[in-house]
Parts: sequence; C-alpha cells; structure tokens
Amino acid sequence: MHLFLKILVAVLIFFTPFSFAATEPWAFCIVQGLLLLAWIVLLIWRREFFYSHLFKPVAYVFLVLIGLGLLQSCFAHTLLQSSVWYPVTLIRLYTFDHLSLFVTYFGVVCLAFQVYASFDEVKQLLGCLIVCGLAVALCALIFPHGTYIIKLTGIRQAAEAVGPFLNRNHGGLFLAMNALLALGLFFTYQLQGLKALGSQAKRTFVVKQCWLGAVVLGLILAAVFSRSRGAMLSLFIGLFSYALLCMWCVPQQIRKRLKRIFYTLLLLGASCAWIYAHIPQINEFSHRTSGVSADIRQMMYRGAVDILKQYPIWGIGEGALPVVIPSYTEVRLSHYIEHLHNDWLEMTVEIGLIGAGLVLIGFIWFAVLALKKLKRLPPHKQFLFAALLSALLAMSIGCLVDFHFFIPGCSLVFLWALGGCLSPTFHKGHVHAIHMGWVIKIIILACFFAACVIPFQKARAWRAVWFGKGLKTEGKLKAYQQGLAYYPSPRNAVRLGNAYYNASKYEDEWIMQVYYLELAQQIAQEYLEKYPKDKELSQLYLRTQRQLD
Repeated sequence: MHLFLKILVAVLIFFTPFSFAATEPWAFCIVQGLLLLAWIVLLIWRREFFYSHLFKPVAYVFLVLIGLGLLQSCFAHTLLQSSVWYPVTLIRLYTFDHLSLFVTYFGVVCLAFQVYASFDEVKQLLGCLIVCGLAVALCALIFPHGTYIIKLTGIRQAAEAVGPFLNRNHGGLFLAMNALLALGLFFTYQLQGLKALGSQAKRTFVVKQCWLGAVVLGLILAAVFSRSRGAMLSLFIGLFSYALLCMWCVPQQIRKRLKRIFYTLLLLGASCAWIYAHIPQINEFSHRTSGVSADIRQMMYRGAVDILKQYPIWGIGEGALPVVIPSYTEVRLSHYIEHLHNDWLEMTVEIGLIGAGLVLIGFIWFAVLALKKLKRLPPHKQFLFAALLSALLAMSIGCLVDFHFFIPGCSLVFLWALGGCLSPTFHKGHVHAIHMGWVIKIIILACFFAACVIPFQKARAWRAVWFGKGLKTEGKLKAYQQGLAYYPSPRNAVRLGNAYYNASKYEDEWIMQVYYLELAQQIAQEYLEKYPKDKELSQLYLRTQRQLD
C-alpha cells in the first residue's frame, strides 16, 4: 500500500504540470480524483494520523480560510448592499469554488508528510519533484513558444508558454522552486557522501554529484530563460535566503559565522544595486519594454485598495474579486479579470483586514517554529530543511506579483515542499498521533467528496462550452445553456447572453430576432440582480435594450 501511494503521488507530480498546470477544469478534477483515491487508500491502511508542532500553524491557516469561507457563504449579499459587521460574500458560487481549493490543498499537505515520513523518503519526494522540473525544462527547450500546447489544443495564442505551462511567469516560478529543492538535495548528498570519499563508492558518489549539480544549474538557467521577471526575483531571493539560512545554522565559531553572513549580505546588497542599475536591460531580456504589464497591475492594485476601503472588515468574500474589480479599474480591459496578480492583496480584499490578520498570525507562528527547528537539526538535515523553506519563500515572493497560488502546477510544488517540512523525520521526539476511528475517516472522506462537487460541475460546464463553440446556432445555444445550468457563473451567463444576441443577427424573421433578444435581455437582467455592477452584463443588457427599442 505504501508503494502504491508513492506511485499515486508520482503520477500527481507529473500529471499536474503537463496538463497545462491543471488550470483547465477537467485537469483539476483529475487531480482531485487522484488525491481522493490516495486518501481512501491511506485511510484504509493507516489507523493513526501523525503530526508535529509545526503542523499546528499550517492547520490553523487552512482552517481559518475554510471557516471564513463557510461563514461568508452563509450570508450572500450584492454589491448594492453596504458592508456589514459580519462575514459576507458577494458571489456564493465562487466562494464554494475557493473552499474546494483550500480543502484540496490542505489534503495535499497532510498526504505528503503521512506518506513521506523518513528522511530517505523526503529525499525521494524531492527527487521526484526535481525530475519533473527537469522534464518541464526539457519540454520548454524542445517545444519553445508554446508548441506543446499548440500541438495538443490547437490554440495559437501561446507565445508566452513555457513547455506545458500556459504562462511563462508560472512556468518560471515552477522551475525556480525546483532549482532550490535540487540545490538543497545537492548539499545534503555532499554532506552525507563526505564519509564515503575514501571508500570504493567514491567514483559513484562523484558521478551522482556531477549529475545533480548539472541538474541544479540547468533548472536555474531554465528559470532565468523563462524570461519571467517574477521568477527571476523569486529565484534570486530564494538563493540568498538559502545561503543565509545555511550559514547561520552550520555549527561553527560565531565569529566565522557572522563574518560569512556579513559577506553574503554585502554580496546581496551589491547584487541588488546591480539589478537596480540594469532594470532596462532586464526588461529588454524579459521582452517587457513597453511597461503595459506593470501599468495594468498597478491599476488593478489601486482598484483592490479602493475595494478594501469600502469593505475593510470582512472583505467581499472568497473568490468574489472577478465580479467586483471591473467596476474599480480606471480603464476597461479587453480580457476577463479572474485574479489580481497579487495573491496576498487578493486574499486581503476577499477576507478583509480581520481575516488577513488571523492568517498573518499563522504565517508568523510558522516562521518562528520553523527557524527554531532549523537550528536544532543535524547538519545534513539542516541543508535540506533550509532548501524547503527557501522554496516556500520563493513562492511567497512570486505571489506578490502574480496569482501562483491558484495555479495547481505551482501551488502543488509549494504544498509538497510544505508537507516535506512537516515530515516526522525533522521533528523526532515531537511527533504526536491521533487515532482515526471510522467516524473520523468518514468525516474526512465526506469533506473531500464535498470539495469535489463544484469543480466537477465546473468541468462539466467547461466541456459543454468548449465543445459547443464549433457547433451551429441551435447546438451552440443548447451547449451554453447546459454550461450555465452546471455552473451558473456571471461569465457563463454573459457567454449565453451574447450567443442569444448574436443568434438574433442571423435570423431573417422579425419574430425570432425579438425572441432571441428577449432571451438575452432576460439572462442579463436576472444576473444583474445578483451582480449589479458587472460591466459585461450591463453592456449586454444595454445592447439588447437598444435593439428592442
């Protein structure tokens, strides 16, 4: 059973990035299905749940996010109602979608340290992640400019893709985190292999280290040549944080330690100065010379701050940003805004200052416990634990300029690394066990099944819409109606309303034209009552009204 679980995890690790980072609803449903299967096997095989003190802040953060989402979903409001003192959401459907995401992610973390308990098993987990990262880098090298995606989907607008990733920012961060994990594994093997240098295993050890060193260098170069500024920034900070953590913990004289830390900080300052002096060259290397990307982000950030001023206490509800932010942007964007390109600001807007404060307490709690634990570990474990922490920091930095937490290809690497930090091998003497009776097991599985419902409906809606695009008018309308019935989101409502509006243009009979226009107006009016400031619904309503008049 243990081997079967490891095979399932390996399948998850490779499937997630190569299914377009599991951003498509069907791919995320498969990820959830594999996780559910893994948990069923684990609960049948395991009678006890092991955890350490470091698990407590992680569980606290996830439970705060899940608990707030449940509270908000109980009190659905509209944008026309003023902010209240208790948690509310402006779109219950999207809040349920976020809840399923948080439950799934929490399950990934728990699965990681239940399956990979020993130090050798943690190295196996990281080895699997690193091989997957190398495969993604090779895929990006063999299929540049989105060729991988074009071949599988026929989508031609994939110039910014990195291998199987639709966007270079997400692909670059994925490679950066894997590079940091590979670096930690390299130094761990280096420390463990020093004792074997005088034996017959010397040649094998040198070959392995050369291979692993080449992998580290290759992943670093792959992250840089993704041409993502966010990925380069995350990698840069991750490398220096890894160096500082290792130097602080290596058992040497305090003077030597402080001296090396001083020189490292001096190098960090010089590197920052060099980067600041060569920003135009870095932008040119990244193919970002126009500044449009940064301007759009800043405009959305200003809009998010305005939303937070209006809903400061409990926010607008988890997942509600897409229906709110268009009303607060200074110019109308041609594309649909699904995320803010800053996960931490987006989370603050959605759960409010009180919720963000509760989550921040969990982050600080985790950081304090992790640094204390790092200091007490044996040297070879310190280097690996520091690499795990540096990968987590790299993701956290990347989330300041993009929406990586909602991209399973990136977030699952983050979660596997987080689960590695919680592995019992790093917490010997401080591991607790909870006996899991059948009642607890049934509750866990029920939570997972509930978390799969909304993504499954979303995948059914995606399938109906995707295959309905190429059909004729009647078939397309029927497919869009099914999509809206499965997943009644404002976006699907706009899609169906526009299909009705366009169908009226191709009708010769006046009665049928009016019929389709009235259906489009009815859809727009119905969803405007729920989301009264949605620009696309408002425009659809005004267009149909002008035609009917």
